Amino acid sequence: MTPLWQGSGVTIEPFRLDVPESELDDLRRRLDLVRWPAELPGAEWSRGVPLAYLQDLVAYWRDGYDWRAAEAVGRQPVGHEVLAGAAARPQAGRTTPGGTGGT
Repeated sequence: MTPLWQGSGVTIEPFRLDVPESELDDLRRRLDLVRWPAELPGAEWSRGVPLAYLQDLVAYWRDGYDWRAAEAVGRQPVGHEVLAGAAARPQAGRTTPGGTGGT
């Protein structure tokens, strides 16, 4: 079976997720410095993201998200597609082992 992308002007290039610890340290410092706004009483989701929800999300990114586990997933066969003549290159798109297409 011929992969769907073959002959379409799309090439698959290797991509590796590798976040330096210094970048994660910088992210944690920045998340520690967030200046939280006052929440409008009773607004909930009608005026944006509720403050408590956003604070929980930031806490998760700061202390709960397992960056190294995400990198381990990134060590599986992954590539990004490059469209022929495209000025911008997508950051990542999954491919199956052996570059047989699929997402």
